[in-house]
Amino acid sequence: MDYAEMSDKLVNLLELNGKPIAVSLIKREEDIPGDLSKIESPRRYCQMLQDARFKDTVSLATVDMHACDGGAAAIGFKDYGQIIKTGALYRYKLNKEVSLGVAKRVVDHMPRSAPGSTVATIIAPLDKAPTDPDGAKPDVIVVMAGVLAARRIVQAVIYRHGGRFNANFAGIQSTCADATAYPYISGNVNVSIGCDGAAKNAGLSDDELVVGIPAELLEEITETLSECAPGWDKWQKGA
Repeated sequence: MDYAEMSDKLVNLLELNGKPIAVSLIKREEDIPGDLSKIESPRRYCQMLQDARFKDTVSLATVDMHACDGGAAAIGFKDYGQIIKTGALYRYKLNKEVSLGVAKRVVDHMPRSAPGSTVATIIAPLDKAPTDPDGAKPDVIVVMAGVLAARRIVQAVIYRHGGRFNANFAGIQSTCADATAYPYISGNVNVSIGCDGAAKNAGLSDDELVVGIPAELLEEITETLSECAPGWDKWQKGA
């Protein structure tokens, strides 16, 4: 099953608004595709995701083209700056935590790739994902969708692996830390409730969740949804 086929299946089975998004975290300069040009002006990571989801845009960006320092740090371009690292941003500017110590604890537990481990990102609609087996290819698939779509993805994971689904989120840095860094680092699917930054800056809807899928699990999940989701929907609706 290729990426275009999986994209079509996910859109249809989950009734997605927009397309699933493929994120490639490029580790070596030589793996940056020569046929892609960098975006012309800086964008936030969450904005590039929405560009791919709704506008079919393929965005190649190096660190200087990532407008949000928190997003750039979460996906491995660099370390957090002092305003984030100390918790000051979340305590004093955004008033997200009751004290600086609590804010620092939030930051310390934020999943993120090692600083400097990423040299470029390619963010593309899944059906346009790069497919170089020795270079640029998707690392994480991000799906922004309503509760039912997220539930179906979780049920597809449980269907084959059992156990419980452990979501990891803080309502902060939902697209970059929760839905990209955590799946990439852990190898596990993650579901996030979103964040105010993605809502304000990239238009994430208040009724949407953000799901991150390690690329190596995508085909398995798509196959399970193809087999089971129509029956799950039929049972739920009492048909």
